[in-house]
This record gives sequence, C-alpha cells and structure tokens, in this order.
Amino acid sequence: MNYQKLIAIILLLVLKAAMLHAQQKTIVTGKLNGENNSGLNVTFSDAFEVNATGISTVSDNDGSFTFSFEKKSFGVYKLALNSGNYLVLFVLPGDSINLNLQADKLNRNPLVEGSEDTRLAYTIAGNISRFDYKLDSLNTIYSASQGREDFETFKTEIEASYHKINADKLDYLRAALTTNRLSPATLLFLDKLEIASDIEVYESVTQGVLSVYPEFKLAKELAARTQLERKLASGNEAPEIELPNPEGDLLRLSSLRGNIVLIDFWASWCAPCRRDNPEVVKLYQRFNKIGFEIFGVSLDRSRDAWLTAISKDGLIWQHVSDLKYWQSEAARIYGVKSIPHTVLIDKDGLIIARGLRGKALERKIEEIFPDTE
Repeated sequence: MNYQKLIAIILLLVLKAAMLHAQQKTIVTGKLNGENNSGLNVTFSDAFEVNATGISTVSDNDGSFTFSFEKKSFGVYKLALNSGNYLVLFVLPGDSINLNLQADKLNRNPLVEGSEDTRLAYTIAGNISRFDYKLDSLNTIYSASQGREDFETFKTEIEASYHKINADKLDYLRAALTTNRLSPATLLFLDKLEIASDIEVYESVTQGVLSVYPEFKLAKELAARTQLERKLASGNEAPEIELPNPEGDLLRLSSLRGNIVLIDFWASWCAPCRRDNPEVVKLYQRFNKIGFEIFGVSLDRSRDAWLTAISKDGLIWQHVSDLKYWQSEAARIYGVKSIPHTVLIDKDGLIIARGLRGKALERKIEEIFPDTE
C-alpha cells in the first residue's frame, strides 16, 4: 500500500469518527397518565425558537409515545400537548430519556430518568412551589381577616410570617443555584432573584454553565446582562448618550455635568410614562433652579408624536431620540427592557440609583437637596 493511499484511509476513518461523535441518536420515551390519554398529539420543539414547529407523534392506546432523532449538540426543548401544557427538557446527544407524566398537566411532579438537568429543574420548581403555596395561604388568610377587631395586630404577625417565608425561599434559591452552577437548568430560575442584589449568584451560575456549554445562547445572554449590571452599578460613571434633540442637533448627556441629572427613558405611546409626567414636571419645577436637570430619552418612532407629547405634557427639559423604538442605542447601552425607566446621576456623572419613580424618586431628590421646601 502506497503512502498516499494510507493517508486517504486514515483521513476517511477520522472523518467517520468525527461524524459519529457529532451526530448521535437521541431517544425520548414517555407515558401519559390519566383519562383520555390515547391519541393525543405530542410535539417536541426548540424551547427558545419563536414559532418552532419541531416534530410530533401521537400517543398509543396506553398513553405511551416515543421520539427518536439525531442530535449533534446540547439543547433545551418543549414537549407539549398544547401551548399551555408542556414540559421543558434538557437534552444532550445520545441521551435516552424516559418520562412518566400526567396528561392534564405535564409539568406536575414529572418522573424523569436519563436527564439529570431536567430532573434538577423540576426538583427546584417543586421546592419553590411549596414556598409559594405557603405565601398564597397567608395572602388568603390576610384577605379573610380584614374585618377582625384585632386586625392591626394580626396584620403585623401575618406580614412577619410572609417576609420570613419569602426570605427562606430566596435563601433556598441562592443555595440551590450556586450548588448546581454547572447545570443549565439553573438558568430557568435566575430571574426569581433580583440581579442588583444577587449579582454574585448570577455571575456564579452563568460562568459555571458557560464553562460546560460555552455556546449556550441563554447563558451568554444572561452573562452579558450581568456584565451590564456591573457596569451600571451605583458609583460607576454613567455611559455617554449622544442623540439628536427635537431640532436635529446632537446633544450629549455629559453636557449637563455639574448638575444632578435624571435620565428619563419614556415614549409618547407609554401610558405609565404619561401618567408619571405631571409628577416629574413638579420635581423639575421645584429643584431645577438649584441644580436638578432632566435628560429625556424617548423610545418613540414618530417625531410628530414625540414632539406633541413633549408639548402637551409640558416637559420643558432637554430631550433626545434616535426614533428607533426598542432598538434605541441609548436603551441598549442602559439595558432598558421596559419604560418608564430612570437613572439618577450626580454632578460628576456617576450613577446614584436606577429605576426610581414616584415617591421613591421624590424622596431621593429631597435627600440630595435637603434644605429645599
């Protein structure tokens, strides 16, 4: 055998081995329990793909079903009977997963074999639901007791119990997510913790998952969000915003240095923003002459609607917008996912606080300017 032929054979074997490693058969079997469990259409689709069609099968007479397909990478999927009745599955190439499910509610105490990540997800979900059941029970008792003569005393006891259970729930979550930081299942529960107060947990979990699944989109998105949260933490410099004002001239946030500045993300189409505007106007009128400014950043698309709202609501401060709606560059830089949203910065351009509205915002401004009526 000549040298070139030997090389060709070796390359072919390497290619076959790579293909075998990349593409492995994955099997998901299950049993639907309950009445009318046969002839049901069961679908299997990507959990994060919008309008994913996936594949489907029909349950047998005894409620059993099977999916068999080739997979080459880790994924998160929905196994569903309809849009509101589904189970989330974490699937690796070559997995052989067996499920025992209740047909009327697939995610109620599912028995899972062959996928530790899926099992973990529903163990955590089950434990959280026990805390939530206790909290709901206290809410029911609270509502039913409002006519009692000793309601004020009883109210204090109920509130103390509520805060204790909720604190225990959050402590459980922190421990469960940190302990299992390498599992992608933990990502489903991160948003139950406030990122600002539990950023270390967010970092631990996202970095842990990415160390095992570096291309997992959800982990990458949450890691980016965590990095942004660090960047926007109190005491850090507020990122520059440079956008057109109503006259079309570029205006910089930094041009207002030397003042306490409220960056107000809003839009003409945002009803809560418009409801808040009269109170924001009062704050501006009260504190503007002693060093308080507002930098209005609109997420509008229509210039006419933007200018009409400014005029109608009497918003006599500085305004900018790129008229790109949710694709606004300023919204991206500041991680704005909903409006109204505020960022309060000091005279040196450092972030004081974010998300203050209404009375909380008023109290903070009064704290900064304590000698003003």
